[in-house]
Formats: sequence, C-alpha cells, structure tokens
Amino acid sequence: MTFELNSNNFKIRLKEARKIRKLTQQELAEKTGIPVTSIAHFEAGSRKPSLENFYKLIVILNVSADYILGRCEKMSTTGIDPITNALQDLPELERKMIEKFIISLQKE
Repeated sequence: MTFELNSNNFKIRLKEARKIRKLTQQELAEKTGIPVTSIAHFEAGSRKPSLENFYKLIVILNVSADYILGRCEKMSTTGIDPITNALQDLPELERKMIEKFIISLQKE
C-alpha cells in the first residue's frame, strides 16, 4: 500500500534526516529492516515507501511525518527533548560550536 506524497520533498528530507542522524543508507536499512536498495530508491525519488516503511523511517530517524512530507520546517517530534529542539533552530555555525563544547566536556 502506498500513499500520496511529494516525491521531491520526501527524497530531500529523507536524505537530510539520515545525514543529520549520521547514518549511512546501509545503517538506516539495518535499523529499519528495509533493503538498502529501497532506501537508495526512496532518496533518488524513483520509488515511494509503503505506509509501513514510511512509519519505520520516521521512527528510526526520529522526525515528524509532517517534516519529512514537507508540511513543516521543523524536524522535531514530540519525542525529542527540549535541548535537541532548541539546537535544531540554531544556525549551523552555532550548532558546531555547541557540539565542540559538549565533546570537550565528555573528555574531562
């Protein structure tokens, strides 16, 4: 069973979410149980996921369905903690600075 979605938004947001979570296509495939070839097709826009696979993707990537469908700009879901939510709103440069700070704290 497939559902209607804007393939261009979906493929861009899927790849973006995967990269933000620092997952390769292979790792995402392993975590979702979806074949890596299907992940590649979804990101290329040549295939659409079934509703079941769509659900697996948003759960593993921890993104809202509205975000991955292009209906909203925030990647957040209700399961994300407030700190992660706040970080998503910051510019890339500031997120990198905070990441370096956190890494320095972990080394102590």
